[in-house]
Amino acid sequence: MPRIGKVSWGEVKIDGRNYHQVLIFGDQVIERRSDKLHELFGTTHQIGDWEKEKLLSGNPEIILVATGWSGLVRLDDGFKKELEKRKIELQTTLTPGVVKRYNQLIKEGKRVNALIHTTC
Repeated sequence: MPRIGKVSWGEVKIDGRNYHQVLIFGDQVIERRSDKLHELFGTTHQIGDWEKEKLLSGNPEIILVATGWSGLVRLDDGFKKELEKRKIELQTTLTPGVVKRYNQLIKEGKRVNALIHTTC
């Protein structure tokens, strides 16, 4: 599983590599498609369907969403219901708390997929 080293405004370091905003699912880390999110929603504060698919992949026990420095990322009710249906625990945190929370869950052996929003 990837390890988060640090997070700062607009950046997250995972396994020694810097990213802007990411999805973590299984052993994979990919940049969020900010351009596509802006095209669809006018913001990166919403989660695209393709991102939801990635977050649900690999049979996670927990989906952890770092909602930004001010908590502006929102999850729609349909996604929350899908998580309940699949018995996947949803955890959210302000972005500054994601390093400690994610790494602790991984240390405990949990299967965690995550979305990390590094601004707002």
